[in-house]
Amino acid sequence: MKYDNFSVIYPNYLDSNKTVKLGRRIAGKDAVPEPTVQDLHEALASLNVRHVIQPYKGYSRDAISRWDNPGRVLVDLEGAAENGIAGMGSDGAFDLDDIPDINDHNNKENENEGKGAGKKQLLREVAKIIPTLPNRQKRIDEKAKAAELEAEKQKKLTIQAEKSNASKGGGGSGSSGKKKKGKKKK
Repeated sequence: MKYDNFSVIYPNYLDSNKTVKLGRRIAGKDAVPEPTVQDLHEALASLNVRHVIQPYKGYSRDAISRWDNPGRVLVDLEGAAENGIAGMGSDGAFDLDDIPDINDHNNKENENEGKGAGKKQLLREVAKIIPTLPNRQKRIDEKAKAAELEAEKQKKLTIQAEKSNASKGGGGSGSSGKKKKGKKKK
């Protein structure tokens, strides 16, 4: 299988925590917080779109995501057009008639509700599916539990540190046996 005609989708394209400068390609209200390559795979599989996962590729605009959220997905947009997800014209080119004019301030990007260019339309459809995925919900729950445990651990450490400072007798105004720093007086 040749992947020359496949389009690339990075998780950053759908991440609501990222800015447009860092690579988000759809509106923030349509985007999803912290999608992974596995989430993209499951959503595309549910849409019956042919795709390939490349787990070790990184998005060049965002150096942090290369380490924290690596990977990308190659998507067959022609297959998506056959399934009715992405619009394609009769000549084989993607239907670009529904893209809003840049100079037209009355028309907004998401006003067309599901219509638009093939890749953006596919990104919006995938972003709608990702929050309903069971593996994603499980991962988010585990992440929240881990954050709670870490917060409790930090709280216990601060309490222990306060107790140890109180038992040492720190904070007194008298001489505590420490040398004063500074120049010696003659």
